[in-house]
Amino acid sequence: MTGPLSACRNGLGGLLALAALAACQGEAGETPDAAPAPAAAIAVDALSIAADGAGSGVRASGLVAYKREATLGFGAPGQIETLSVDAGDRVAAGQVIATLRKISAGADEAESALARQTAQQNFDRVTRLFEAGASSQAELDNARLALERTRERISIIAPSGGVVLARQAEPGQTVSAGQPVVIIGENRAGLIVRASLTPAEVAQVKVGDTASVLIEKRAPVSGTILRIAPRGSMSGTFEVEVGVSGVEGLRAGEVAEISLAARKAATDAAPGYFVIPAIALIDARADQGVVFVIDAEGKARRRAVETGGVTDAGVSILKGLVAGDRVITRGASMVRDGDAVRVGGE
Repeated sequence: MTGPLSACRNGLGGLLALAALAACQGEAGETPDAAPAPAAAIAVDALSIAADGAGSGVRASGLVAYKREATLGFGAPGQIETLSVDAGDRVAAGQVIATLRKISAGADEAESALARQTAQQNFDRVTRLFEAGASSQAELDNARLALERTRERISIIAPSGGVVLARQAEPGQTVSAGQPVVIIGENRAGLIVRASLTPAEVAQVKVGDTASVLIEKRAPVSGTILRIAPRGSMSGTFEVEVGVSGVEGLRAGEVAEISLAARKAATDAAPGYFVIPAIALIDARADQGVVFVIDAEGKARRRAVETGGVTDAGVSILKGLVAGDRVITRGASMVRDGDAVRVGGE
């Protein structure tokens, strides 16, 4: 049929074909949407639960330092005349380290000389009386102090044997009273390693615990925790001091790594009893709470737990955890069930 109806049908068929072709070309030319990038893993700290109810231990880096560092200066203003030590030098107790010529603002030199002469004469007189039993020890001490105050030159004396850690002045320099001149690390106080622990780590250790100390290119030695800071720093870490001894040639500033075994649970603890830092527990109500554990795929999983008492070591968990679980500590309040997490330096 070649009438108007046939022409209409042919026209409609052509339009449908063109539309189909355009759709195919559009699909072929389109670039599929890129898959959404996975969310970045959330940085957290975690505590591995051991079979004895404690974590898997603590490892931290720190620096060797002297337990006591004495900052020495002059008790009066003046000009440094001599300064005989430099950083790294060893000094003996009682050694003269530096001398200073005092400056007395507004004082006449002749008047100062007369004051020194009078003080010396008085000291000599009191000394004779003391030797004869006619003067007391207190009077002799006062006369000696008065003489010292008039001396034109004064000295810095090493309070104990040690090593000069820093020299902060130079000969000829004018310094004020109390201005630091040298810093000495005292041998008698010994050497320590200062390291910083997270709240989760510091909950596992106590003063008196034994630590293994590894210093580069030296054999491992044993140390003892001497002090744990009573409060955290601005960064949320706690400083600990580990005493070390018997390491030949050890110097302040060397990098050390300390390792401590995890604290064991109480001997009368019930089976399944674990201790975790309080920071790991969220949504705590009565004897119930929630923690996040890290699964094999590195994701945070919400876990309900039953809690016991709270001690300095942390919160006791009676039910809900098993040995081998990795419990999120720092960052627990920032994650949700299923979030990808990254522990420390992983």
